[in-house]
Parts: sequence; structure tokens; C-alpha cells
Amino acid sequence: MRAWTKYNHVKGVLQMSKIGVLPCSGACNLGMMTTKAVVEVCQENDQVGFVCALGLPLGIEGIVAKARAFKKNVAVNGCEVRCASRSLEMVGLPVDHELVLTRDFDLEKSKNFKDERGLEAVVQSLSQAVDRLST
Repeated sequence: MRAWTKYNHVKGVLQMSKIGVLPCSGACNLGMMTTKAVVEVCQENDQVGFVCALGLPLGIEGIVAKARAFKKNVAVNGCEVRCASRSLEMVGLPVDHELVLTRDFDLEKSKNFKDERGLEAVVQSLSQAVDRLST
């Protein structure tokens, strides 16, 4: 199986990403925030790859293979339902680190999809978790 890779524009080479990160992408402000945080961390760190949490329980072969290729997985959940974590668990993959925005950052769900209060703290926490896991 071919490992998931990213093109490193600075070095001009392909390299394997070590950490798979899954946002829950739920239908609320916190779900949107999980996606924004994951995108930001993926763009900042070549060792991180975005995994589609929905594709795992649906059994989409390419998405499951991509998730299995990562050495570690981080689930970024908006709430205690833990959709991203449960997606990993459904395909037998470990949750090496988990964030739950309602629990870990005392944020509240709402239908104001543009509400980004707390986003910087989530990004910082996710970046730190990825750094710890990649060493």
C-alpha cells in the first residue's frame, strides 16, 4: 500500500505525512470550527494530513487506506458525540489524541456557522498535539 504523501514545495520532494487529522465538520459553529482548525494546521505543517471523517464509516476504500497509512491519528470533535473519534474507531484505528471543543475549550454549540470565538485556541492546541505526536 502506498503511503499518503504531500509535495513539499520548499524541499521539492514527496514525503509521508505522519499524523492524520480528522475534523467532525458537524452542522454547527463548532463543527465548522473543527474544519477550519484542521485546514490551518495542515497548511502549516507538512507532517499533517487531512482525513475525511465521513468517508471512514462509509467504507470508502481510498479514504480508509489513507487513514491507515498515517502513523498517528488526531480526532477534532465539536461536541461530546465525538463523530470524528467514532469514525476512526469504526474502522479499527486508534484515536491517538482527541479534542472535544465543548469539553476542552468550554465552547457552546450554535447555528451561527460564522462564530469563530475560540478558533485560535483550538488551532494552538491542535498544533501542540501534532507536535507531541510527531516526535
